[in-house]
Amino acid sequence: MFALAVIGLYHLIDIRLFNLDLTRNTKDALFKLRNEPDVNRSLTLFNIGKLEPAELGLKIDSLLAAEPKAIGVNLCHYDRNPQQLIQKYKSDKRVVFANCNSSGTGILSQIIDDGNIVTHFKSDKPDYFEFQLAKFNGRGNDLERINYRARCCLGTAELSDPVSSIEGRYLKDKILLIGYMGDYLTEEVYYFKNCRVTPLNADYGDDGALPDKYDIEISADIISTMGSRNFINEINQVSRVLIILAFSLVNVMALALVRKKSTIVNLITATVLFVLLTGLGSFLLVYLFNEGYLLELDELPLVLLVTTVFTVLLNIRQKKAGVQQK
Repeated sequence: MFALAVIGLYHLIDIRLFNLDLTRNTKDALFKLRNEPDVNRSLTLFNIGKLEPAELGLKIDSLLAAEPKAIGVNLCHYDRNPQQLIQKYKSDKRVVFANCNSSGTGILSQIIDDGNIVTHFKSDKPDYFEFQLAKFNGRGNDLERINYRARCCLGTAELSDPVSSIEGRYLKDKILLIGYMGDYLTEEVYYFKNCRVTPLNADYGDDGALPDKYDIEISADIISTMGSRNFINEINQVSRVLIILAFSLVNVMALALVRKKSTIVNLITATVLFVLLTGLGSFLLVYLFNEGYLLELDELPLVLLVTTVFTVLLNIRQKKAGVQQK
């Protein structure tokens, strides 16, 4: 009952145990724990930078000459929507423009949560910007978790580069994404226009984390997730509650076995069990993530901490009662 109460409380309050919050910290770091980056060679990103709409049209013409599979263009960083440029390619099905409004065909599928955080994308209909480019109709879910990859895993180039160098990048049959990634391409994100916080962020999980990926890069990760069918399956609420209950029951049963021992033995056993079970929970998160499943056990340390304290105090009380009876 206590474990269920804590799980319910976590949905209402952002409880943090700081250094004891091992499972939450592990979950927040899962995307950063990957050792081998999965390079996507079917996508190339081009940075608009400081190009004006008129200049952009000439660059799109050059890219179309390379016979790409599709070109996705996000112009949402402009103060005014360049309708003339959009109308120019209205009849060309290879060019898809992002809808900068919050409704209609071609809107971005990313879901922006509190703190400017993006972890999921909507998949309830096939007319989102990314879906049109990937030619993907979803797999029956209303939303999916984005399988983020490091920035190094996607080819990027400046759209302002000479036409000859752009044409020589083997762009045939690729999906090309054009959008704002800063005035100039850099290792870090310095321009916070159309930019979000993702699980790849070094400060992800902390309040006030600065953005680390531009919208067009997030679109690339969404398209990559759909194109490779490399989805992350989130373990449902019932299953994860049962897992937390199983951990708490193992903890209580193990402590109950040493209740007739000395107080010192009870305390040592409780400490070792807390460390082992919390570590086992974090290991389970990493193992399942490697298998394509995301499990959340944020509540586990608090459940283990309180059940441990309660059980140890009960053990000591029962031991004293037994001594008095004798």
